[in-house]
Amino acid sequence: MIKSMPQTLTLPMPTISEATVPHKGLNFLRPEIVLDFITISPTPLLFVTPVAVLFSSLGVVDQVPMRRIPVAVSGRVIYPICTMELPELRGKLIINSASRKLKFLESQVVHPDKFAPSTSQVIGLALEFTVQQPE
Repeated sequence: MIKSMPQTLTLPMPTISEATVPHKGLNFLRPEIVLDFITISPTPLLFVTPVAVLFSSLGVVDQVPMRRIPVAVSGRVIYPICTMELPELRGKLIINSASRKLKFLESQVVHPDKFAPSTSQVIGLALEFTVQQPE
């Protein structure tokens, strides 16, 4: 008997009080917040896809889209966050399938000619989640 692939569903980052920042129709996970998979869906989480980085520079808030590359939820994954448009905005997405949690850590590298360290910061990371649909 051939086993078929599970049906999947892609969900955007939901609004979570104190954990997300809304901006232009997306919800961005704040740095240093631990997100439990059950917050997204009771069904198994298969992939996490970084969508955009939210940042503030000189008091102006903006977002930078990312290449949407799904990251498989398997074991402990440390996925680098970096955009082609603004490579100085960096971070890490840590996914731990055993504890069923993820965390976004920002670690900004600043170029003096583009950003001032005291006035620029990463505010959040927008994600999409691919979950297995209930049978």
